[in-house]
Amino acid sequence: MILLVCVVNGKCFADKNQSNPLYFSRRQKIIDVSNYTDATRIAAKNSALLLISIRAENTTAGDDEATQQLQKPSVRKLFTESGTPWVFCQLDFDERSNLLISSTSLEEIRGGPGIIVIDYAHERLKGHVVSVLPRRAGKYYQFSRHDLSLIARLPTGSLTQRSMIFAVRRHADAPKSTDGSCDRVLCEAAAAHSAHQAQLQKQGHHGWGQRSQRLSQHRGPATEVCAESWPDQDLLDSCIDCVSCWRQSPGHWRAVSTEHSAFGYDIQRGKNSIWYATGIFIH
Repeated sequence: MILLVCVVNGKCFADKNQSNPLYFSRRQKIIDVSNYTDATRIAAKNSALLLISIRAENTTAGDDEATQQLQKPSVRKLFTESGTPWVFCQLDFDERSNLLISSTSLEEIRGGPGIIVIDYAHERLKGHVVSVLPRRAGKYYQFSRHDLSLIARLPTGSLTQRSMIFAVRRHADAPKSTDGSCDRVLCEAAAAHSAHQAQLQKQGHHGWGQRSQRLSQHRGPATEVCAESWPDQDLLDSCIDCVSCWRQSPGHWRAVSTEHSAFGYDIQRGKNSIWYATGIFIH
């Protein structure tokens, strides 16, 4: 039970000795909550992003690398600078079955330990998983401590949009296409074209002539890149795979590596188990 002890400016605040306050204080940007149900309730009540860290099997908080990273002041500072409040909830491996999220999201962390971010901060995404970081190694993606710092700075967007942006920012050559403004119109256009490619089960710039004219009226001349993954890969492996494909093409990489005033990324999976990625940029 949480004891409410005061009311300030119409808001109730919990006793400072309680571990699960109902509301953030004015200067507080991160609340650590050990219980998943409480963490979900607090994140929803405070319009916060909820980060769930599932520890590796047979490890404690003291020897889990993700837990240690999330406790570092330098890492926490990146989350507090995001402009959105966060709730951190760290769970033992055997508590993962308590998560009230889709089975697909659990599959994306490869059935093991990992990081899941649920958005309660933005109405259109409320309750949706928007980031996953599996800690079991895949074909292309392997968890790194630095990935938590990247997650802290991702723009608002869906799971597929943020995963593509994450993969671009994670590339060793530090491409700059995501340094500009993440534009919702461009992200929606990238999502629509990725879904179109997935429906056709064919990569390509289908209908780009008309789409580019429409997008250019939004903010200026537009450029597009497309890629497809190998079949039967999970989301993050496919995002990393598509960025690697762009790296092999000088023309595509010129667009991905160059800084633009605005950008949008997305990736969607076809019935053929191939993921189709799109990036759209305004110069």
